[in-house]
Amino acid sequence: MKIVKISRRNFLKNSSLLASGLILGSEIPVSANERDSRNQLGSFLQMTNGGKIRIGMPVVEMGQGIYTSLAMCALEELEMDIDQVEHIETILHPNFKNPILSKFTDEKLQVQGTGASTSLKAWGTYFQNVGATAREMLLTAASQHWKIERKHIYVNGISVVNTYNNREISYGMLCDQASKLDVPKIVKTKNSNFKLIGKPIKRWDTKIKINGKAIYGADVRVPGMLYGTVVNPPVLGSKIINVDEKQAKKLSGFISVIPLERQVIVIAKSTWIAMEAANLLEFETEEGLSDLDDQIIEKKLEEDSLKPGITSDGFIGKIEKKMKDSSKILSQTYSMGMQAHAALETLTATASVSEFSCEFWGPVQFQDNPLYAAMQITGLPANKIKVNTTYLGGSFGRKGEIDMVIPPILASKVIGKPVQITWSREAEMATGYLLPPSLNKLSVALSADGMPTALKVKVTSPSASKKFADALGYYFPPWISEDGYDWAAMEGMPQQPSPLTDSTIHNYNIPNIKVEYVPSEIPINFAFWRGIGASANLFSIESMIDEIAYYSKSDSIDFRIKLLRHSPRAINVLQKSRELSNWRKVSPSHYQGVAYGNYLNTIQAHIFEISIDLKNEISIHRITCVLDCGFVNNPNIVKQQVHSGIIWGLTAATKSEINIKDGKIIQNNYDNYKMIRLKDTPRIDFHLINNNEISGGIGEVGTPLVGPAIANAVFAATGKRVRRLPIRKEDLI
Repeated sequence: MKIVKISRRNFLKNSSLLASGLILGSEIPVSANERDSRNQLGSFLQMTNGGKIRIGMPVVEMGQGIYTSLAMCALEELEMDIDQVEHIETILHPNFKNPILSKFTDEKLQVQGTGASTSLKAWGTYFQNVGATAREMLLTAASQHWKIERKHIYVNGISVVNTYNNREISYGMLCDQASKLDVPKIVKTKNSNFKLIGKPIKRWDTKIKINGKAIYGADVRVPGMLYGTVVNPPVLGSKIINVDEKQAKKLSGFISVIPLERQVIVIAKSTWIAMEAANLLEFETEEGLSDLDDQIIEKKLEEDSLKPGITSDGFIGKIEKKMKDSSKILSQTYSMGMQAHAALETLTATASVSEFSCEFWGPVQFQDNPLYAAMQITGLPANKIKVNTTYLGGSFGRKGEIDMVIPPILASKVIGKPVQITWSREAEMATGYLLPPSLNKLSVALSADGMPTALKVKVTSPSASKKFADALGYYFPPWISEDGYDWAAMEGMPQQPSPLTDSTIHNYNIPNIKVEYVPSEIPINFAFWRGIGASANLFSIESMIDEIAYYSKSDSIDFRIKLLRHSPRAINVLQKSRELSNWRKVSPSHYQGVAYGNYLNTIQAHIFEISIDLKNEISIHRITCVLDCGFVNNPNIVKQQVHSGIIWGLTAATKSEINIKDGKIIQNNYDNYKMIRLKDTPRIDFHLINNNEISGGIGEVGTPLVGPAIANAVFAATGKRVRRLPIRKEDLI
């Protein structure tokens, strides 16, 4: 993208960042076929006349610290500090297309989205260029002001310094003059001697979250706004025939219901009244999945696993011959149950629809979703629709779905007033949008010395990608091949060509590999979940590697190092893990398990130290995590994200699971969907290895290794192999 100057007149007229000064933004294509972007216009960077920075972001802040990380990239070039940032917000913009996610999608889809640990990789260099562009324009303005050569001046974070006669002039005083200049086509950015990048910089958003100034979905207020909630029939897949609202009408403040095919929107004068009314509704339904339960789902996965699988491009070697010729084959089956997202912030969004315009406010991962939903519901063109993204109180994939944006837009159109829709926890969880269950079957051929010579994997699981595409209705993800192979479902498996990474060199060196995928059609809403397919797949791979190591009478870490002898990064991570965890030297009642992974170009190892009491209760005493994610933008944020991922993984491995009985999701709130609490969180020793290789992902990577590390520690303690997540007491008997 080319950085260009935007006129102050158009910017002030249309931008929510409203201020005067130096404005930099993205070049906007103008043609009859392009959306009129002026009403959606926001800047990438704006320097006010007071010398403060305002930034328009292409990504959302949902606790991962991306506002801080990308701001650091721009500020680095200006020698500024994070405290000099006045305002940051996410802006829908036609040129804010995620360059990583978008290249794998239909050309019609913009994909301004946040996910899959792509944000910093996609936009870090870009924001450095924006900052460098602003710096060069300020320097040129100062050179013209003083009428001296550029070689005599430099920036110091608040002003431009003149070494010729030791004079200074502030950024703010130069803004107006700089904004009149042509934008340089080529600028030089730093690649070393960083002031901010690579340093443990405090998060920009901490203060506004503590003082209550950060706006979340439920904080939005629009004049004349009504409130509402959604109600889903208790049985999954039910079609609503009739809604009895007689009891609801007795409530003061109740306004109306809007029945849809499989959902009812309740409108009232307050959220509380809407939710009280929702509890009083009676439904007449048909076509529900009343016969669906856990056993049926498990049976369906097992039956589908017997079908021929779809083979990936990651097939290498002569797998069938090696399997046939091998004197020893180990075969095992691993599975992972369904999980909810259960983000602290429930779904809340607001819309105001008129005959001529639509405005939306909400915590969405993909800004495309409300835009395209509004176009479909209202019939308005894109230039009459404004999307405002609030902060997200967690998401983990759930707020990337389109179902949360439809009710407020539809309700506002029907009612004729702004409407805010707040889902109850029960309504959100009863809808589904779960981590798909997975059944993984692995077979390994072993040589005489116990080393794997061939690996055959078959993964059977519903496709969250297909569910995502079906819900949107206007594109099909190209990471699903024509024959149905779903890359997202196969994340974490060896030799898989990932759209997010370009390397498999840090995977285990097994000369013959065949990986197959069987899509299983289960009629439930499934969604991307933190770690996506890797959470189930790395559990199976790392558990199997541990079984092979035991069979070959090898130390678990030494065995992995043998299989990774081609990867110095991997060996370094494992050796450091052994050192820091006091491997095999803990107290007699404590036991350790290890798991390794290369996920999203991030190399890591987890070592869990556990004990198990007479009641088969697992106590986790210490977690050692060593991680090499390449070049580090902010070590504090890396640590926070990995800690968060580990805690998330602990919940999935030891506490939570979604069960279905008689077509109903049993767990519907935190009382029966158990989450790791502060008191349950063990000691986490985190060690970060920094290098200058390509940056890897962070947001997803802490989660997938938790399950196998615990499972391998359980085997060390009990001799029992855990082959299913979450771990149940009966698995330890």
